[in-house]
Amino acid sequence: MAGVMLPPRKWRLPVFFLAATCLLPSLAAEIRETRVYHGKKVQCIHRGFSMIGGGRVCGTQGYARVFTGTVRSAVEISDTDKRLQITPDEVFLGGPIGEVTATVDQACLPQNQPEIQPGDKWLFYLRSYGFPGTDGTASELFLPLDSPSKPLSQAQDDIETLRHLAQLTDSAILTGNVGRIGETYDKVNPVPVPNRKVVAKGVLGIEHIAFTDDHGHFEFELPPDSYEVTANTEHGLREMENTNPRGSTYIGNGACLDVDFTLLTDGKLAGRVTTANGRPASFIKVAIIPIAPLRPQFTVIADKEGRFEVAGRQPGQYIVGVGLLAPFDSAEWKSRVYYPGVPAKEQAKVIELGDAQWRTDIDFRLLPGSTAP
Repeated sequence: MAGVMLPPRKWRLPVFFLAATCLLPSLAAEIRETRVYHGKKVQCIHRGFSMIGGGRVCGTQGYARVFTGTVRSAVEISDTDKRLQITPDEVFLGGPIGEVTATVDQACLPQNQPEIQPGDKWLFYLRSYGFPGTDGTASELFLPLDSPSKPLSQAQDDIETLRHLAQLTDSAILTGNVGRIGETYDKVNPVPVPNRKVVAKGVLGIEHIAFTDDHGHFEFELPPDSYEVTANTEHGLREMENTNPRGSTYIGNGACLDVDFTLLTDGKLAGRVTTANGRPASFIKVAIIPIAPLRPQFTVIADKEGRFEVAGRQPGQYIVGVGLLAPFDSAEWKSRVYYPGVPAKEQAKVIELGDAQWRTDIDFRLLPGSTAP
């Protein structure tokens, strides 16, 4: 069924508040997930402890020990848990360097992470079940399910951020990743977007700019303030709307917030329709018909000047015109016109839209005697 598409709303920018206050993590609702591990069903509970307001804590806040280290042994102590003996290498938080013992629920770690084995090198974020001991070290350490712990080979961005945090005196870090999904991209694992401009705008209108690296990672060092942050900075890709809503977030000097952006393909078809005598075809319905690959067809209403645009288009072939989706044999249908201003489909010019391309040159005139509204 054909539909009518109204002009898109302007994108709303997320607002982040970086103030000289304590950074307090907030608990998210529990998410329960059933998995199969070594042939047995297990239930994993994700609490999202490190989520706060509009982003994710990316520093050492909320952890007892943070370090890179080498796993010396990994002994199974239950159907799902292992006890790890780890030798720290580079320490970002915690007591004196020495061998660390921690438990991990191997079955419930992120599914894209390998099983931890002796000899593995990881970046570990560990929490404690109890209070620190008299020697300043934490007791009963464990690896949280939703921590950013990962193999060292995947942790270079995290390590650079932790090193950066250790040097801060009167500023904070806003970091994150930019990825894209879509019909031709993995919807579960976004593809990194390199060299994407990310803008953080302060309350006084001062803009701070960062660009993503080859892994889609970006990082700002900013003075405490409130910021509008966006990756909607270039044609062709746009942020997902109404996903990962971000509210007010308070962090102080030396704190860190991680914010990820997921972008969608934002191909655009746009142009202007005029009457046979060259006047604007005000508020006319313009039909957009994808032909390869086949997708739903619809109409978009032009403005007073006859200009129309439709964003969020995937790459492919399109036919554009007026009256194409009108009821069969109606006066509007009989006077239909195809881009670039021809009466028959065989004469229509097929519009080739590339990935994230903007085609803004789809201008055509109605035929003499057209009854299209």
